[in-house]
Amino acid sequence: LVHVAFSVLGAGLIAFMVYILGQPLILGYLLGGVLVGPIGLKIVKNHEEIAALSSLGLIFLLFMVGLELNVRELLKMGRLVLCTGALQFPLCAGVQICTFMGLQAAGLNFGKGDYAALYCGMTCAISSTMIVCKTLSEMNDSSSPPGRLTIGILIFQDIWAIIVLAIQPNMANPEVTGILKTFAFIAGLIAIAMLYAKLVMPAVLFYASKSLELMLVLALTWCFFICCIAVLPFIGLGMELASLIAGVALATFPYSAEFNGKIKHIRDFFITLFFVSLGMQIPVPTLQAISMGILIAGVVLLFRWLGIYSVVRMLRGPADLATLATVNLSQVSEFALVICSLGVSYGHIQEDTLTMIIWTFAILAIMSSYTIGNNRAIFRFLAHTFNRILGRHAEAAGESVENHEGEHRDIVLLGFHRIAASLIANFASERIDLLKRTHIIDCNTEIAEVLNDKSVKVSYADIAESEVLEHTHHGMPKLVVSTIPDSLLHGLTNLQLLKTMKEVWPDAKHVVTADTRGDASMMYAAGASYVLRVEQICATKLHNLIAQAADIGEDDDDHDAANEIFDSEKLGDMKFKRGATKILSVV
Repeated sequence: LVHVAFSVLGAGLIAFMVYILGQPLILGYLLGGVLVGPIGLKIVKNHEEIAALSSLGLIFLLFMVGLELNVRELLKMGRLVLCTGALQFPLCAGVQICTFMGLQAAGLNFGKGDYAALYCGMTCAISSTMIVCKTLSEMNDSSSPPGRLTIGILIFQDIWAIIVLAIQPNMANPEVTGILKTFAFIAGLIAIAMLYAKLVMPAVLFYASKSLELMLVLALTWCFFICCIAVLPFIGLGMELASLIAGVALATFPYSAEFNGKIKHIRDFFITLFFVSLGMQIPVPTLQAISMGILIAGVVLLFRWLGIYSVVRMLRGPADLATLATVNLSQVSEFALVICSLGVSYGHIQEDTLTMIIWTFAILAIMSSYTIGNNRAIFRFLAHTFNRILGRHAEAAGESVENHEGEHRDIVLLGFHRIAASLIANFASERIDLLKRTHIIDCNTEIAEVLNDKSVKVSYADIAESEVLEHTHHGMPKLVVSTIPDSLLHGLTNLQLLKTMKEVWPDAKHVVTADTRGDASMMYAAGASYVLRVEQICATKLHNLIAQAADIGEDDDDHDAANEIFDSEKLGDMKFKRGATKILSVV
């Protein structure tokens, strides 16, 4: 307990300083572990003293990811998720093992064990579930197409990691039956979780629903019930995969959002300890260990593009989807440290190989805390650079999903989320003629599938690039509208988008969205025709409704008049909701 107290103290102090400097909190947690760990103040002499407790953070995180994971939406991506997830690890591991063996033959030293190059290539093919899921969750990007593809690949990586752990004791002579047995146990665990979730948990949660405290306890009980089944000696699966399966099984319940909200704060505490524990494993820096860590990290970054980007593109996935998933997964998993530690105990490798992998993990973990948060900016930079190098025009980046040649579209929606979806539903209900004048530009390919029965034109393009927008929509529109707030835009703001609008379509009216009054003032100063503030519009609507109801008297006739006011509003909302349900499903 004393070690936990000092660990949290060190993490909190360093994280606060890192936050002031505008750096990712993960960096602060890792440095906090270095501070109190064996190479710092030596308060905690071994990371294992808090490792068991900190591993709960990964279990809670994966349980919450499962609660938010929409399996139907994941399966809609079909072969992109299945093929990329199945092929990424074998491709990356195979090429990396061959590369490291070649470098070892050329004279580079990856360690003293017989399997040093094999372990370096194999363990570095798996990405960090903790770092990726935590960062995507903070960005509200887990449910986007790139987020779903990223999580889908992570699920396959976890399965591959379990297979590696299963064959690791007999690395020299792996048995196929052991691999098939592992897959059979995973399928059986999923079947058990789904049956319990369908037949038992509805009644349990219904009777417990009046007590929020009991609901939280039962949710955690369910998570660890599945985990306990997974770790039975004759099954031998990991608690991490089991917690993800437990979350997915409960995702269809109406209480899943409540569970996530309650577990979040518990998760954050253990996640902090998890990264502090990893920081404690960072060894005393030596020139050879750091240089080899940098070399291995460079190889990992290079071949992630082969294992993810190239596979997605061969399956005809869009360039931005492939790029974002590749950037998101360009780091080494915490499982790599576990597998290498076991490799030392089996005599496959020596401590020097484990030290190199630890430095590789630390370098890529810190790098990922920057790159994942700026993944879309990285995509735009790479797309722009390669278009220049290859001499391609910007129109190659924009792709019209529907053929509406010869039609004049004078209403342009940049980005498509809930407000835009509701607007289109309203057009379909009240002003069908406006659908034929609307052009949606977004990088979500699923929009066209949902709007296939509408008259709306949908184009696939990056709304941040002025050259792309110019070639995606020809002519001068009357209105250009952005309805997505800055909190949901990634690597872009409405103020920047406004400048792009004015550059591409200077004579149009420009409507943008602000989160705060200060942002709205800046956008008006920059030339916005109108700035949408959702809370202001809601307050105005509610004010009018309350004012009408409050001015009505107390007799029966007045009571009927009040009912008419609310019934009229309710009828409009319900009618609108029926039209919007299908459209809203994509966002």
